[in-house]
Amino acid sequence: MFRQTTLASLIALSALSSPLLAQAAGKGSNADAAKATATSPAVQAVETVRVADALARYGDAKKDPLALIEAAKMKKEAGEQPLTLTRKDKGEAGKKDSKLADYSPDALLARAKTLAAGRADLIALADDVAKSGARGAVGGPKSSRTVVKGGYTDQFTVKFEGGEPAAVAISGDGDSTLDLYVYDENGNRVCAAVGRGDDAICRWNPRWTGPFVIRVVNRGIANEYVIRTN
Repeated sequence: MFRQTTLASLIALSALSSPLLAQAAGKGSNADAAKATATSPAVQAVETVRVADALARYGDAKKDPLALIEAAKMKKEAGEQPLTLTRKDKGEAGKKDSKLADYSPDALLARAKTLAAGRADLIALADDVAKSGARGAVGGPKSSRTVVKGGYTDQFTVKFEGGEPAAVAISGDGDSTLDLYVYDENGNRVCAAVGRGDDAICRWNPRWTGPFVIRVVNRGIANEYVIRTN
């Protein structure tokens, strides 16, 4: 039953993981269109953590301890570390009472053990995951939690390595639609992930090492979101 639950959650996230991509083809574009679908262990780790968050949301909604344990296991295997971001012109983040649940492995396992209601097998499984170490590729994804003001655009600049697949993902609190755009240093748009909801991912393959501008456009009220990069 749990395998069916996991599969359903992954399928649901897969639908969210298919953004409208716009690969820049203009002169001077720092995006290799021929390798637009390239991946790497680091990019896969970003996607794994994103899937784990979706599975955690499912586990919380359905009060399913196994889903929470599996999500914690995935996050520990991927690894995760802090991401330091500076807004354009050193602007300030918005302010909002947090609605995002704590999806750290320890918090997920604690909630799973509470939902286990004394079941020794589930508690033992949670304890096994807690004892396991992170096996993240290249230190795992980098993440930061912040708030974008209503009707506002957050803008950050992040450097990515040439010839290495790149990924940026966002996941919000559900209060508004968030669109994600990535531009190279010459102003070429290399990716756009737009549509309903506030969960999106952009992937591309830089031709050379350089800065990329990440824009998170808020189409509604203030939204607290997590942003991740490889």
